Amino acid sequence: MTYTIMRLIDLMKDQFPILLNTVLERIPVMIVGEDLELVDDITESLTSLAPHRKRLVFWRDFTSETEIQSVWEEERHNYDVNRTVVCSLSSNLRLALDRISHFTGWLVAIPLGSTVLGVTVDEQTLNEVTGHILKNSPNCGIIRVTSPSTMTFSLLAPANKTLVVEKKIVEKILVRKKQSLERIRRLLRKSLRSLNVSECILEAVLKLDDESEKLTQDVFEEEINNYVHAARRAVTLLSRIRLARELGASTTLTERNLYEAIGWDAGELVDLIRFIDSEWHEDFSDCVRSGTLSGLGAWVDSMWGA
Repeated sequence: MTYTIMRLIDLMKDQFPILLNTVLERIPVMIVGEDLELVDDITESLTSLAPHRKRLVFWRDFTSETEIQSVWEEERHNYDVNRTVVCSLSSNLRLALDRISHFTGWLVAIPLGSTVLGVTVDEQTLNEVTGHILKNSPNCGIIRVTSPSTMTFSLLAPANKTLVVEKKIVEKILVRKKQSLERIRRLLRKSLRSLNVSECILEAVLKLDDESEKLTQDVFEEEINNYVHAARRAVTLLSRIRLARELGASTTLTERNLYEAIGWDAGELVDLIRFIDSEWHEDFSDCVRSGTLSGLGAWVDSMWGA
């Protein structure tokens, strides 16, 4: 995989947050282009947008819908099992269409102009794939790849999303990367000051491209994991709120109490609820409401040992 997080951010620019949101919410994404190897490379690289999930490759890790459905069933019954992200490479496009009907969380490579298992892939094939995916998915993303450095992303059905979390992740990456690289360069300059080295050598020493890539990846994974862990804490709390409601308590949780309890302060509640539904197959929208709910704060605190 040659498309790192930093490269994806640089190439996608303002489209990166919505692409990240799409992958996190397990909306299917089609990667479309005429260069088969490039399309496959990007497809595999996009799995890194969900570093907390286990990557499965269609036709290598599983070959039927029954197998992937069993994985999803395990997810539904076990909050702690690894979540998955699935990629389907160009050579297996026809097999995927023949064998799979649900593409939730899939990244599908579509090599326009190539022949796959005797079938030439063209715009009509793309329309066929799109229709096939939308039978069981409310939306689908598409990345159009025209060259290694030119690609665009869009959703087939426009979505009104705040993208606060995703934009904040990008912002933190850029700020923390810059700060870290500046500290490293400052220390290197200080250590080389007495050696009277040439500008050429100094420039080579201070060139930190590899470190920049690694820093970006590390910060990205840290921020994604922070979000996932906060959402997981929310699942623990909201599942108990639901249990209390099932036992007869007329209890809901306020957005403020929820965010304070899980130690999270970014993004809209609707985005968090949607992510939880995508990740853990649970819709807790009925357990949280706006406004103030007296008497619940202390009970929430007691759950975390406060």
